[in-house]
Amino acid sequence: MKVNTNEELKKLFKLYLEGNTTPEQEKELFFHIREQEEMDESFEESTAAVWNEDNSWRDDSLSAKVELQSVWSKIAEEEDLLKKANSSWLKYAASFILVCAAALGWYSVKTETKEGNQQIALMTKITKRGERVKLLLPDSSVVYLNAVSKLSFPQHFEKGKTREIHLEGEAFFEVKSDASRPFIVHSGNLQTRVLGTSFNIDAYPGSQHFSISVRTGKVGISSSNEGKLTHLSFLTPGKNLVYKLRDSSYAVNETKAADFNSWTENRFIFKNELLSMILTRLERSYNVSFNVKNEQMLKCRFNATFHNKNIKQIVEQLHTMSSGKIHYQFNTHKTIITLWGEDCQ
Repeated sequence: MKVNTNEELKKLFKLYLEGNTTPEQEKELFFHIREQEEMDESFEESTAAVWNEDNSWRDDSLSAKVELQSVWSKIAEEEDLLKKANSSWLKYAASFILVCAAALGWYSVKTETKEGNQQIALMTKITKRGERVKLLLPDSSVVYLNAVSKLSFPQHFEKGKTREIHLEGEAFFEVKSDASRPFIVHSGNLQTRVLGTSFNIDAYPGSQHFSISVRTGKVGISSSNEGKLTHLSFLTPGKNLVYKLRDSSYAVNETKAADFNSWTENRFIFKNELLSMILTRLERSYNVSFNVKNEQMLKCRFNATFHNKNIKQIVEQLHTMSSGKIHYQFNTHKTIITLWGEDCQ
């Protein structure tokens, strides 16, 4: 297919999104990008139109929305070529990713000025209630972003420098090892520094504490106060650090490595957990709201594991576990759940 019009471009772009392009078609698509002096508005409008006119093939599951991001890996692998040959293909391939990502609504994009007047394109992904996504970073590290969370990262990690990203909310990271470029996650006033490992960070704004757990490898945790960085602890597999925001105290505990990122597999594990905390997690994950008539019920504690359960099944199980003390009712649209009943004392 030779791209001569926006209509032909839209067709080719849709094939690309669906993963049905041949090597020749993909080459033609990038040739079109390379020939442009700049990514003009007509190109952005064309790509956005494809997404808006037909979403029957969209997949909003945890593992979706990765196809376009895979091109970042190709760009990262060609860094030296870009510096030596000033490759226009790489320049426009990077622009293509930014345009596509913004057009699809996966990310918001903004430009920041760093030291030396260097322009850095930052990608930001914000998940809604009931939404979880899997992201591929420019260095091929993988991030599972939980509901009601925000992740910001540069479009390109430079060689010889740290790989720094910012998180609000919860995410599980599988970091690609690179001894020359430490990976740093900023969450509130905490910094998690690694070379290559897998770990979970739970750092929702408004929470009383942040939690960091390690599955593989080793991470270093530091806190920042008025520009001063203080080392707190190193964590190894099976270790969990809980940081209290109120007084900046922290504790390191043992944890089952498979438990802390169970949410990535649609499993919820509650161990002597307050009902108030359980409901908060359910609201984020299922995009519902709870209306609790008796606030004393929020002090009830539960031990429970829910795996691939819908919200009605979970609420029914809470009713059973409370020996019938907790009652519930869904509204017409199944978005508001009213709870009432006796205290758990």
